[in-house]
Amino acid sequence: MPRNASFPWLKHQLMQTQRPHYFKNLKLHRQSLIHRNAIFNQNKYRFKASSCPNIYRVSVLTLPKDEDEKWYTELLDLVEGMFDFTLFLELHFFLLSLSTIILFIWFIVPYFYLADHMPKYGYSEEDASLTIANIGITNTIGMIALGWAGDQPWMNITKTYAICLILCGISIAGIMFFTTNYIMLEISAGFFGLFLSSSFSFTPGIIVELVPLDRFTVAYGLQLLCMGIGILVGPPYAGHLYDVTKSWEQPFYQAALWTVISGLLIILIPYTKNRKILGKGPVEKEVEGSKDYIVFSIILVLLLLVLTGVVLYFTIDCLLKSF
Repeated sequence: MPRNASFPWLKHQLMQTQRPHYFKNLKLHRQSLIHRNAIFNQNKYRFKASSCPNIYRVSVLTLPKDEDEKWYTELLDLVEGMFDFTLFLELHFFLLSLSTIILFIWFIVPYFYLADHMPKYGYSEEDASLTIANIGITNTIGMIALGWAGDQPWMNITKTYAICLILCGISIAGIMFFTTNYIMLEISAGFFGLFLSSSFSFTPGIIVELVPLDRFTVAYGLQLLCMGIGILVGPPYAGHLYDVTKSWEQPFYQAALWTVISGLLIILIPYTKNRKILGKGPVEKEVEGSKDYIVFSIILVLLLLVLTGVVLYFTIDCLLKSF
């Protein structure tokens, strides 16, 4: 009787462990960060073909370290990666980063100042607390729902993210416009939380589409940097606008317009071909089938310029009143 014939399951498992391609049929979601190639994106699993530098052959062997390699080499590589800002020179990543900065400057306005705005219209502190809770609940639901939708093959997360940001801006305007109507105020606040959740659900997936997986850590770190800059700048600037105008209308309506502008910047990504803004050379990742839609892109740019001009006019007019 053949060896292990009485234990077919054990024999199957032993055979699987001896196969170098047992990760081949691993099924993961399309937008999952745990992409099956990502586990082999470390130097110890990588062989690089000199004739085709972009093609890697996976191996379970570990490459030996160079004898001349110093103990601090990996630390220097880490520091060098932390200060690598070359991704900002690519058009699509620059548009995503600019959109992120604008969004995180202004989306914080309802979160920070809605509780101060509502009592001026006769609402109690409890009403304001319930409205903030409404935003948090819908935001949580949105992250789950949009996170699931982003994994589906029929979902274009870049276009969906752009639409969500535009609707998020409209909902911020609705919060101010329907302040005197409590039901409509709560509906607008709920939509604000729902559409804002797209930023947390879709940003990692969009980054995966824009850069190679071995650059994902650097790219996502730069996006977190943009988020931090926005959160630091937004609240004090919105508070200054209130100090000048003695009203929350200017900060809220500006937040609405800037959030719409943030969405329009994202729309440009799927309708333009990625390229270097400065310098020459290939981009980090070529997207198959991407091309420039000239007419549509021109219309979007003109709309961006008009909206930016309008919001800058009100901003400058407001700031001049402070002197």
